Amino acid sequence: GTTSLDEVGQLSRAFDEMTVNLKKSREELEDYSRNLEKKVEERTKDLEIDISKRKKAEEQLEKLARIDSLIGCYNRRYGLELLDRQIKLSHRSKSPILLAFLDIDGFKAINDTFGHEEGDKVLKEVVELLKSTLREIDIICRMGGDEFLLIFPDSSLKEASLIKERLNKDLTKLNQTLKKPYKIELSVGLSEYNPDNPQSADELIRIADKKMYEEKKNKK
Repeated sequence: GTTSLDEVGQLSRAFDEMTVNLKKSREELEDYSRNLEKKVEERTKDLEIDISKRKKAEEQLEKLARIDSLIGCYNRRYGLELLDRQIKLSHRSKSPILLAFLDIDGFKAINDTFGHEEGDKVLKEVVELLKSTLREIDIICRMGGDEFLLIFPDSSLKEASLIKERLNKDLTKLNQTLKKPYKIELSVGLSEYNPDNPQSADELIRIADKKMYEEKKNKK
């Protein structure tokens, strides 16, 4: 039988409607896809920011674990870690390490007379002095109170007098600049790590500490 014009019209309309619906569905799908992509992008960015923030916080914590925050040099724990590392390096490269144990003379009297705030200023001044006098590769760490450990890689006792001379010169300049009612003075003891005759970190510190006290005693 022949299809009536009416049926053809109905079919045509149905087809048009289907095309419109399909187009609408496709547009909705594309919209959904775009929104999804945007959300994924935003979430990825948020995650990246979160990761970056966490990384920064971790780095900050790591730094805090290494640094004596009051005066801005390495703390005892990290200083001893670095000394062990330097000893291993020195053992491999067969190069010496010079060690200095340093103490601020009359620090207790400065604290007692002028207060702890003034004492803190003295500690900061000493660290700044050491940073400006020593080389980039030299290591400064506070062992506690007014005692410091200085590590000089690739250096030996031969260079010691030159280092002490430079330190004394800069210290004289510092005292002239500060014009305080007291003088900042330092006692220094030295020891050397010789890879051909190795000693432990404890032994090296003990020797330098003993020599520092001998120097302090001779001043009295």
